[in-house]
Amino acid sequence: DTVKGTLAESELIHDFVDIAYVGSDPNEVTDDLTNVLLVTNLVHTRLMAVAEEVDIVAILFTNNHKASDKVINRARELEIDLITTQLSLEEVYRLLKAEFGSTLEIKARLLPH
Repeated sequence: DTVKGTLAESELIHDFVDIAYVGSDPNEVTDDLTNVLLVTNLVHTRLMAVAEEVDIVAILFTNNHKASDKVINRARELEIDLITTQLSLEEVYRLLKAEFGSTLEIKARLLPH
């Protein structure tokens, strides 16, 4: 609700995350992070390769980007929630920080404008 997102599937698989990573480069999500919500403006099958190596449980696509059927199918196999929002990376970061900043670890790699 906070990020005005739409699920790719009918319902969420995961009820909570331990960390939110907001950024354009999924390669910066390392394997020492667990139970991760990846917030990205990229829609690419490479995301699933990263998700296989790192404990990503949900991916939030910004800028109204939609995952391809191939990505949706792979996410289903890996039990990863896929969500789309019309908001930008920066807007999602601000909203997450405002609502969950004291209870959720939020890491970000945002490019300066």
